[in-house]
Amino acid sequence: MKTIVIFDPITPSDKMFDPNDRDGYKDPYIYLKERLADMGYKLKPYENEELHQCKWLFFNDAISTRYFRGFKGALRKFKARLHGKQLRDVFKDCLKENLQNKMVLFLWEPPTVMSRNWEDNLYEKFNIIFTWNDRLVDGKKFHKIHWPQTHKFPVVEKVPFNKKKLLVNITANKYSSHPRELYTARRKTIRYFEKKYPNDFDLYGVGWNQPVGKFQKLPHFYRAYYPSYRGVVRNKWDVYPKYKFGLCYENICNEPGYITEKIFDCMQADCVPVYWGASNTTDYVDENAFIDRRHFKSDEELSDFLNNVAESEYKYYQEAIKAYLNSDRFKLFLPNAYTETIINVLKL
Repeated sequence: MKTIVIFDPITPSDKMFDPNDRDGYKDPYIYLKERLADMGYKLKPYENEELHQCKWLFFNDAISTRYFRGFKGALRKFKARLHGKQLRDVFKDCLKENLQNKMVLFLWEPPTVMSRNWEDNLYEKFNIIFTWNDRLVDGKKFHKIHWPQTHKFPVVEKVPFNKKKLLVNITANKYSSHPRELYTARRKTIRYFEKKYPNDFDLYGVGWNQPVGKFQKLPHFYRAYYPSYRGVVRNKWDVYPKYKFGLCYENICNEPGYITEKIFDCMQADCVPVYWGASNTTDYVDENAFIDRRHFKSDEELSDFLNNVAESEYKYYQEAIKAYLNSDRFKLFLPNAYTETIINVLKL
């Protein structure tokens, strides 16, 4: 079999195709691996393969090209040597061996998470780049991929309208200095609803009521406390059905084409999304299948709207969601479309 390796220093090798990962998150990549195996290709994490013998070399995000650079990179190498390991700068070696014609870059993370993803000098090293970013897509070097979703989302429990609580947020607590980050807006909305609707709003996810990032060293009494916090969930589909609405704020706003699993996990779990993210969301998602947060001037205006949604109107959203999830528009986000795009662009 011909080998295609993935270099992703963040994801452990044994977790790259883990079927038990949260929310079926790895399902699209498992599907890709199985589809390629049927075609005679072995897709695997990099494990000291001879680079020139690989058919393709996949790099996930800019960090895969800089993991061993700078002070942090030197520290990683030093720690590895202490444990008797030898780390290899795969990207640097690929350039040394003139393997640009085999190198493929996948741009996943937005500027709020990985700013180096969006530096022009990175793109010069690759002939093929896959991205969701509609500003870059040209069908020549930059090829469009949609953020792939699991095609094995389970059938969730049906909770009657009058038994559902009003609103839930399921996200990690993150920070960014980027001018279009939505972490601050998300925390502001959470604060508003947990104060005004303490019995009708719940918060789940990683990093709440504990130090995060640069705030880890702060004394306990300086850390933000969220009384609405209910803990970490394994799968969103276990929680979303119990709520009428789900806050689905992306990591950044006004990035064309940046539509992740947040809105779709909510939809598929019989919960109506309150979505804020891509500038062109309705190019990809039916406008009747979600509540557009951009249409409200404040959290108070949003809360008034949500509380006045009658059961008949709620069913209208549910029917629109059902129709959308069965449409060709949503199929673009499923593993088959993601896989076939890669196969076609790489001419496998």
